[in-house]
Amino acid sequence: MKTSDVTVVGAGPVGLLLACELALHGVRTTVLERLTTRADTIKAQMISGRTYEMLAMRGFAPAVDAASEEEATRLAWNSRGSTGHFAGLFKLDGLPLVMLSQQALERILEARARDLGVEIRRGVEVTGLDLGSEYVVGCDGGRSTVRGLAGFDFPGTGPTLTGYQAIADVDGDLPNGWHRTPAGVHASGPLQGRIMLIEYDGPPATREVTRENLEAALRRVSGRDVRITRVHTATTWTDNTRQVTTYRRGDVLLAGDAAHVHSPFGGQGLNLGLQDAFNLGWKLATGDSALLDTYTAERHPVGDRVLRNTLAQVALTRPDPRSRELHALFSDLLDLPEVKARISAMVQGTDIRYETGCDHPLAGTFLPGLDLSSGKGTTTVLDGVEATVRPDGHLSWIGPR
Repeated sequence: MKTSDVTVVGAGPVGLLLACELALHGVRTTVLERLTTRADTIKAQMISGRTYEMLAMRGFAPAVDAASEEEATRLAWNSRGSTGHFAGLFKLDGLPLVMLSQQALERILEARARDLGVEIRRGVEVTGLDLGSEYVVGCDGGRSTVRGLAGFDFPGTGPTLTGYQAIADVDGDLPNGWHRTPAGVHASGPLQGRIMLIEYDGPPATREVTRENLEAALRRVSGRDVRITRVHTATTWTDNTRQVTTYRRGDVLLAGDAAHVHSPFGGQGLNLGLQDAFNLGWKLATGDSALLDTYTAERHPVGDRVLRNTLAQVALTRPDPRSRELHALFSDLLDLPEVKARISAMVQGTDIRYETGCDHPLAGTFLPGLDLSSGKGTTTVLDGVEATVRPDGHLSWIGPR
């Protein structure tokens, strides 16, 4: 497919990573972005350890490490070694999270994409899918224009809550950590000035967040006499939970939030989208339609599992008495090693195993530590026998054929 074009719609992390993946294989790629400049609104602040390992296999580790260290120092971040949470229960184990804001990751990925010859055009509004390329990939977020134009079904459940995330100056006694109250949930830290709020009274009336409505929500949920003197950045979110039935319709494909939306519980959204891009890029570059169909077969179940566990986390954190008892019971269950291991692997995506036709227990799993910076697969020796590694770092075969 080296003489063909791919148009990627959306210059967020997923679209930029996908463009890098395609360019590594010589695919001429154009990225179209509606916004003229990178959005500075607070978004994801960390990536999972598994996502870090996958970025490292492509040679991104030095840039990610430098950006992570700079942000941790500048923002007084104090969550080193954190492995994440489930419904506010910080009892997970496994790979530690890596501090890396979405904006920093976008800068890293955009620089690499440009170095690889990707054309990035900002300020372009897509109104149709006749974009002069063989394939179009929608990486344009939860309100995806590409998804709507291509007619993808997007079933799921509607929003039931209003969440806020902000960096703000707060005057008053507001404790750090997660706190559940009769009115909802509030959390502060670990980033200096970061607050998170949830009210379970329906979706937000507007996406605009003012100092006044953020302060009123914080006072209602926390029950404390606190004031917000300044809002540096803020956004709303909800638990709208939907997933397309297929990730491909002919020559149009979806990745990231364009394919699946859910609440940010567990910090899984950015990682899910980036791993979509790793799975899709090398397959799309081959031009093999049958191989491309495995993108849906492999990634749809992974996305479905994230949707289901985020819905469960919303249910566990509701403030009614029954949900509070369920939360307490689940906290006790997470003290059991086998339960902790199962939930940790699910949230971090470390137990993903694709069907490859090989019955070895490690077939289909990710093999960290390899240099796959060329974007190509390789062979290695595992358990004393030869193993074949796909371009996305997953083992496709182990042992003699």
